[in-house]
Amino acid sequence: MNTTEDRLYFFSGSADPPPGQGVHEQVADPARYAALAGVQHWRRMLSNFWPADITLGERTYRTVEHAFQAAKIALVDPELAKGFAVESGTDLARGDGATARRNRKLVLLDAAQLRQWDERKHAVMRDAMHAKFSRHEELRVVLLATLPAHLWHGTGRGQPPVRIFDLESIRDELV
Repeated sequence: MNTTEDRLYFFSGSADPPPGQGVHEQVADPARYAALAGVQHWRRMLSNFWPADITLGERTYRTVEHAFQAAKIALVDPELAKGFAVESGTDLARGDGATARRNRKLVLLDAAQLRQWDERKHAVMRDAMHAKFSRHEELRVVLLATLPAHLWHGTGRGQPPVRIFDLESIRDELV
């Protein structure tokens, strides 16, 4: 477990100040994050919207967000969910993470499907993030360079940030 109180924040549209100088960030020793400071857009790279092809099952997705939304939609319409995969060749599959997010409501889940999604969405997200950071060396290096900071994701204007424990756990596994 981390004993530090260092905190780093990220989201898909993050600015690029040095570690510890971002909004809400706090680091005791900025020199500890020198490797991270040398990577342009490292905060954006931590986001689920960052383009980095991942393979889950038989399909390849351009972003973690594509994989996440496809898994949810597959509960209602597996054929429609295939449109998020690179193999489909659709504009949706070629789009960015924001495009995938905008298409999250292509179908509506009924009460039973919502319960099923609530039970599995955490595992889907963790598997997709693990695939991203374990299969792309540049991204793995960025994630490891955040050690030992707590990682917080900004979820939108007016919304409280969320600590991403799974990303911290994945970081620990990749060491």
